Amino acid sequence: MDYGAEYYAGGVGLNTKQVEELTGMSRQNIRYYERQGLLEPAREDGNAYRDYSGEDVRRLKLIKMLRMLDMPLKEIENVINGTVSIQEAAARQREELEQRQRQLQAAISVCGSLQKEKGGKVDVDGYLDKMEKMSGAGGGFARFMDDYKQVVLEEQEKMFSFYADGPVNTSAMFERELRRYASEQGMKFRMIKKGRYPQFLMGTDTYTAVRVVEKNVKNARSPSVKIICERKNPGESPGKIPERRRRAMRGIHIVAVNIRRHRRKSILNLVLSLLSVTVLAFYLGNIGSTRRMIAELPEEFTITGEIWNMCGELNHGLFISHQVLEDLYGSPLISEIAESAELMGQMEDSVSAEEEEGGPDDVTLVGVNRMECIEGMTKEDIVWERGMDWEKFQESSDACLVSESFVRESGITVGEDLRFNLERYSQGLAGVTLTREELTPEVFHVAGTYKEIQGRDGGNPDVLLPLDLVKSIYERNNIVYFASALSFKVADPMHLDEVKRELEDAGMKEIIYGSPNSYVGISVKLTDSVFIRSMESADRSRVLLESFLPFIFLIVAAAGYIIPSLLFQDRREEYAVMRALGTGRYFGGSLFFAEHILPAFVGALAGAVLAAAAGAVDFGGMLLVWGTYMAVYMLGAAAAMWKFGRFSIAAVLAHRD
Repeated sequence: MDYGAEYYAGGVGLNTKQVEELTGMSRQNIRYYERQGLLEPAREDGNAYRDYSGEDVRRLKLIKMLRMLDMPLKEIENVINGTVSIQEAAARQREELEQRQRQLQAAISVCGSLQKEKGGKVDVDGYLDKMEKMSGAGGGFARFMDDYKQVVLEEQEKMFSFYADGPVNTSAMFERELRRYASEQGMKFRMIKKGRYPQFLMGTDTYTAVRVVEKNVKNARSPSVKIICERKNPGESPGKIPERRRRAMRGIHIVAVNIRRHRRKSILNLVLSLLSVTVLAFYLGNIGSTRRMIAELPEEFTITGEIWNMCGELNHGLFISHQVLEDLYGSPLISEIAESAELMGQMEDSVSAEEEEGGPDDVTLVGVNRMECIEGMTKEDIVWERGMDWEKFQESSDACLVSESFVRESGITVGEDLRFNLERYSQGLAGVTLTREELTPEVFHVAGTYKEIQGRDGGNPDVLLPLDLVKSIYERNNIVYFASALSFKVADPMHLDEVKRELEDAGMKEIIYGSPNSYVGISVKLTDSVFIRSMESADRSRVLLESFLPFIFLIVAAAGYIIPSLLFQDRREEYAVMRALGTGRYFGGSLFFAEHILPAFVGALAGAVLAAAAGAVDFGGMLLVWGTYMAVYMLGAAAAMWKFGRFSIAAVLAHRD
């Protein structure tokens, strides 16, 4: 039976690492399923290494799929063994999942109704009846609600209190007051354990008692003594609740009751958390937006470079060495290099006609490898002869483009062949002067015309040639090639420093304004100033924001410590009574902690959602802010609760603390 995707499984078995990669399972999970008998890989002869087959991989993928459906291992074993078809198992699991869905929907509905309740009192009996009806068909939810109802009723009945007739300073006086109360109620009484927190039997139930001294408003010299008793053995009921579940439900009930009882403090805690998380989300969102801006700045800026002479007066008509060209073309950090080379010439047909007037006019010819070599040139500026375009032009060995004015002045036409007597410039003394050197004549085919632009940097050459054609002319004349102008783009502005180092290694220098003029292309000018200023400004903002981040979290932790300390400062007696009646320090502290954290939890979540709705953070950022806030806040709250419980119970109950 084929359940999964195809994969490589040749004659050679697979090892554990390969199976991990194919299935996406961890080694521990694979071993676990082996121990459960769901998988039995072969063993290599002579050692204990597992040798997995293609069928083993298919089986693991099937197990993974069924476990993702939350199917029990027993049912998966039945599917693998063939005792149950995968269709039958899927049908059963679907019914189970739909049952859980109905139970959860019923619980959600009740929570929504409770949320809309006004005032402090809630019709518990009405809600319990409603939930019992809703959960009639939902076994898990019904059982939970039955148990919870039982625990709630037990909590309501398990505690009672009364006032003593006089002072209770000794264990004998304590026992006398308990016996008096039992006698008044007509119940049997038997002392089990005497002391500050006596245990006794009244009727059929065992109780623990504690005395609390309360201030008497009418007579401060004669304080009242309140005796609080709590039953220790819950009444028997059909279907006894396991102790762990009873303890959890009791905790939930106590926390819920206390939150309602101290609802003003709970609301205050919720609002403070909401505001804190909202502000924190906007703060972290600002950090995130600054980081994104830094990451996106290289895409928004295009840094270009140009070769100039040392004094910064010329960026064309230069002599740029072959070594510089090799270094720039070989760098992965530099792209879109626009290179051009200048020549001079005279059309042979015009020489004889103009000799009487003092000689023919020079024609400027420029070899180019990109349109960017001619400032502002676009494809729309060129009119090609049929079948020609820029790519074919660059590959041609004799094509040329001529300017519109040159066409008008010379009377030539597209498609015509022109013969030129060529010359090139060469360096004079130290590159400060120029001389002209004759080259062999060349014939060029006019492949199109281009549009001139007034005031174009570098002028409008009469003739444009493919750069490779100009380089071949240099080779045919056995002379060293020099580029006349060169510009480029920095591939990644974030590697600008590396680009500068490479340019320096290539012999490039910074422009020194006021230095002697020359025609040597040895300096480079980068358009990086705006990018650098923007990056420095954004980075300063990021560093400033991030530098305050530890203090922000410290403030959150301090709030987590201070807020519960203030909210619980008048509840030490309540906590002391719980402890005196047998509630463990850990359990009692956990209840107070949960009572404080739940409103903060809800408020923080509401603040994170509010910030996400306002666009300060995305969904992932919302969860991150909320989770981070709660983690830091809970640390502070845990420290406060630890300190909160470190007092003398007897002193608090006697009002001596």
